[in-house]
Amino acid sequence: MTPAETLLGRRILVTRTSDQADELVEMLSSRGAEALSVPVMRLEPLLKPEQFRELGEGIATRNWDDVVFTSANAVRLVLPRFAGSTPAARLFAIGPGTAAAAVELGWSVESLPESFIAESLAERLLSERLAGRRLLLPRAAEARAVLPEALQKAGAEVEVVALYRMRPVQRSREQLARVLSEPGLDCVTFASASAVVCFQELAEGRAIPEQLLVACIGPITAEAARLAGMAALLVAREHTLLGLVSALELHLGRLPENERHS
Repeated sequence: MTPAETLLGRRILVTRTSDQADELVEMLSSRGAEALSVPVMRLEPLLKPEQFRELGEGIATRNWDDVVFTSANAVRLVLPRFAGSTPAARLFAIGPGTAAAAVELGWSVESLPESFIAESLAERLLSERLAGRRLLLPRAAEARAVLPEALQKAGAEVEVVALYRMRPVQRSREQLARVLSEPGLDCVTFASASAVVCFQELAEGRAIPEQLLVACIGPITAEAARLAGMAALLVAREHTLLGLVSALELHLGRLPENERHS
């Protein structure tokens, strides 16, 4: 068996936004799976273009000592391209995908937390001396309060800016219903809690089949799935897309040959 066949014959639903689905679709397809992309959410900016630009200029000119990013979306919305030798502000990122988005723009990122959730990022930041430091936290409107609360308790001057929110993609409603009703679907994947919420709204409260595996990128996403009544949960040990795919390889593997359609 070659590595490309580790998910051969499996049908896996990808719920990421239309501009972010390709990476996961490619990873699944390269392993022999049939990856079905149905974007359940879209990014809705909450600021005007000039406001995004002002934030980026403030980061570049060190209006803040530290900038903390909890998503690649936030990075791409506000972080300007950096061409200097020494960044003005220190950048922290919740995980490798977010860090990579900053590195692509020429910025260096402080060492990552051990696991890629807000609690671990807070612990990583609290290892620094934060008292009196000006800290910017640009993020999604739906983000949890755990991170800014921990940083404020440590004495940092935290400015939280809601950049965007995730909205359901209404035009995906019929496609989602069709894919869920078709036989042979093995798994639905979620890479964020927002995806679970938007999925549920588009599904109009209908329960997904009990036997359908629900694969989540991490514990926060899994908790959202549990609250939505989803039962057969698989949670990636490493909270990245690669970790999610690796979990599927271990749990699902190839579809048995006698179950494949000719």
